[in-house]
Amino acid sequence: MSRSIRLRADLARTFGRRLAGAWRAAARTARLAIGIPDYDAYLAHVRERHPSRPPMDREAFFRDRMLARYGRRGTRCC
Repeated sequence: MSRSIRLRADLARTFGRRLAGAWRAAARTARLAIGIPDYDAYLAHVRERHPSRPPMDREAFFRDRMLARYGRRGTRCC
């Protein structure tokens, strides 16, 4: 394989990784903007900060976040 072909292949892989990372960051930002909690961030947090505590499964996590956001009636003035 010639050097220029290897360089182009390396550039394509680098671009692909950067594009995938930018897409993940944009998706995470969009979810935060509309109020959808990030389960992967939650898992990373539990692993790092609470290693002895088992994390909630995905369904329990979303149920907990929705209850935290909408389930406490009477605590807000509006």
